[in-house]
Amino acid sequence: MTQLTVSVWRGAEQLDAIASDDRSLRYGDGLFETVRVLAGRPVLMEQHWARLSVGCERLGLPDESIWRAHVTSFLANRHHGILRIQVSAGSGGRGYARPSICQPVLILHWFDEPMPPRDWAEQGICMSEASLRLAEQPALAGIKHSNRLEQVLLRQELSATPECQEAVVYDQSGRVIEGVFSNLFFVRDGELHTPALGRCGVRGVLRDALLDACSEHGIAAVVGDFTRADLLSADAIFFVNSVNGLWPVRRWLSGQEQLIPVGSSNESATSHDKAWRIDAITRQCQDIIAPWFANA
Repeated sequence: MTQLTVSVWRGAEQLDAIASDDRSLRYGDGLFETVRVLAGRPVLMEQHWARLSVGCERLGLPDESIWRAHVTSFLANRHHGILRIQVSAGSGGRGYARPSICQPVLILHWFDEPMPPRDWAEQGICMSEASLRLAEQPALAGIKHSNRLEQVLLRQELSATPECQEAVVYDQSGRVIEGVFSNLFFVRDGELHTPALGRCGVRGVLRDALLDACSEHGIAAVVGDFTRADLLSADAIFFVNSVNGLWPVRRWLSGQEQLIPVGSSNESATSHDKAWRIDAITRQCQDIIAPWFANA
């Protein structure tokens, strides 16, 4: 059973519990970051802080420097697991309006949760595609705000296909956006591609860090609008997540019994299952991020 430890702070004051009128509970008025910790080291911590700061600015929340000290103290003597950092707009009365003086609350959670099976990174996973589509809201796009009901429904949908570890998620216009809890990349004609996230979706810290690293390693990357057809014509697909790392996709299951092999000339391949081999660019991306996920 997963062990959970919680610490709650308002500025320099440690609180006994989360208040019943907390705005993140009532309205999802807040942000969060989920951080993999390996050998006591938070993975991509500076990138998490940067995204949290952007989110605070977007939502009009104070970004308090003391939060870093609280996190450092909270992680003392912890080794392998997951840290969840939640910033709430704090307590408030009835109604949507925040109090005139906003006093944000920092909520830290610890989970003794191991890395996912190594086979998923080495041999690849199966993916499906979600029927639920994301709403387009540019004001909230990219940030990891606390209102995640779409992802709750998507995760329930994914759970209905236990043979799949992730699913492709589209927006209302049919554009590919992301996975249920990961960002998506695909390889075509020697170039890396990943969806633009200006309308909806989460800009994952591993996604952005990998894009920066690919530029340094001479790997061409295109950020744009893509459709299901683009994925079906891809040479390879993979998902990235700062908690799980990089998962190549080996099969796309659409509920059909037949699996279409790589390179098939079958014209019905666009409406059936498909398989991929793990290509050299995907492996190169795994090599790039490997030091970030080292245990020591």
